[in-house]
Amino acid sequence: MRSGSLGLAAVALALASTFSPVVRAADEVTWKLVAVQLSDQDLFLIKTKSEDGKTTAEVTKSGIPQLGDVKLTAFEQKGDKVTLTLTLQGGSTFTGTTAKDGKVYGTLKLPGGVVPVRLEKGDSLAPTSQPAYMPKLMAAMQNQTASPKERVASLVEILKGADGPGYAMLFGQVLSLAPTADVPADEVKGYVEKWLSLSKPYGVALVNDVRIQVVKALGTKATYAPLAFELALEAEKTLPPESSPDQQAEIVGILARSAKAVGKVDIAKTAEERLAKLESKLDAEYHEKVPPFKPAAFEGRTNKKADKVVLMELFTGAQCPPCVAADVGYDALLTSFKPTEFIGLQYHLHIPGPDPLTNAASEAREEYYKESVRGTPSTFFNGKSEAGGGGGMANSEGKYSEFKEVIEKILGESKTASIDLTATRAGDVIKITAKASTDAKVKDAKPTLRLVLVEDEVKYTGGNKLRFHHHVVRSFPGGAAGVALEAGEAKQALTVNLVDVRAAQDEYNSNFEKKGRPYPNPLPQVKLEGLSVVAFVQDDADKSVWHAVTVPVTEAKP
Repeated sequence: MRSGSLGLAAVALALASTFSPVVRAADEVTWKLVAVQLSDQDLFLIKTKSEDGKTTAEVTKSGIPQLGDVKLTAFEQKGDKVTLTLTLQGGSTFTGTTAKDGKVYGTLKLPGGVVPVRLEKGDSLAPTSQPAYMPKLMAAMQNQTASPKERVASLVEILKGADGPGYAMLFGQVLSLAPTADVPADEVKGYVEKWLSLSKPYGVALVNDVRIQVVKALGTKATYAPLAFELALEAEKTLPPESSPDQQAEIVGILARSAKAVGKVDIAKTAEERLAKLESKLDAEYHEKVPPFKPAAFEGRTNKKADKVVLMELFTGAQCPPCVAADVGYDALLTSFKPTEFIGLQYHLHIPGPDPLTNAASEAREEYYKESVRGTPSTFFNGKSEAGGGGGMANSEGKYSEFKEVIEKILGESKTASIDLTATRAGDVIKITAKASTDAKVKDAKPTLRLVLVEDEVKYTGGNKLRFHHHVVRSFPGGAAGVALEAGEAKQALTVNLVDVRAAQDEYNSNFEKKGRPYPNPLPQVKLEGLSVVAFVQDDADKSVWHAVTVPVTEAKP
């Protein structure tokens, strides 16, 4: 999808608070839970009732109809700590503390981060309204002709009225532009301190989240390295003991990088050792849980003369939560089918946010299918857009079954082209030879041979929390346009230098960040290990794929 939404799910409301000012004996009070974003968004009404020393609570109304029926399934009070559990979609946590004004300030933990939230007295849910500064904000963000310095100045003018954490997006924009706008370090520190001050009443979870956002936004520029290290060190010190391994890994990783940037060698080494252990644990847990179902092996073609191979092209994004179902379903297909039955290609795009696995090749392919790629995830089977849409992890088995049904139908067909393909490697140099032929007589057809360099597995954790990505397209050797089959035949014999492929990816990512859109996480190393080459014949007239083959890149014999 091109835009995300507040996907709330299995919300645990842990209100670490002195709850006595909120609920007294024999009291019955209605509260509303309010998300503090660009503007306040009323989420739920919750009624609490205290009688005979016991307090109960229930959700009486939801301000988010698309979530369906919302129920409060558990309530527990121990001293000044209260836990409320709401059953929605997915899994989230809200923690908060009662302030002198009687309101409870805290955070709602979502898959993509934390959202500042408050619990206050109220017996009705107000519609969400647009903040008064929104026109100025949109004008500043959409002004592509303005220089980074001019855009920063416009945003800073709006920030003069900042009175709460709802201004997070503006602070984030200013800091992400700071490196390219050459904003002085002391000025940046002032923005950071104001953002932290506005976030502090909502608890350590939000403060740490802000610290992480700041360090990511400032990147590795030496000017801001001392500030980044200071924030990372404080975030690591205040990290709650009950924090999940992924939360620990994120902060420890940031500490390791920032410590190295300021020459704190011992701290960097210790953090790197901790990070390695955390990453190993997270990888093992991921492989154990993903996919959350057992893929079924394809039983074979019923028509023994059928020999068509299915080429699936998946357009996705590591920052795209709805891409999870499609990505995991796609991964499962790779274990259900043989390469002589099914070949998968994964293209990454900057939808809805920056994705460092995106490259010129994936953008060229998006342009090729531009009338059909309206967002991510988008899926094509032998050039035809089918089984679109996505969802969360819970929807992955359904997408897998949907994909599998499309594939098995095509496997009953016969190919209309033949391809011979070899790929050998000596050091960083890969030699590829490919020959395609067809005797198909299709009026106005424009059959074209294309070659694709694929990395079988790339590790990178983006906003949707998928840790591994498979058959990621790295380049189109010979060009994305391919070579036309003349008189029913085409040949390609070319050399690919992986040094050039790595340099091209690094240059692409560097140029992208210079536009003022920093990547949210450290860039993954372009290892280019476990490579394959895919060759396919596609009719550019109607986009149909006539045949496809894949071979692993093997070491050249001496």
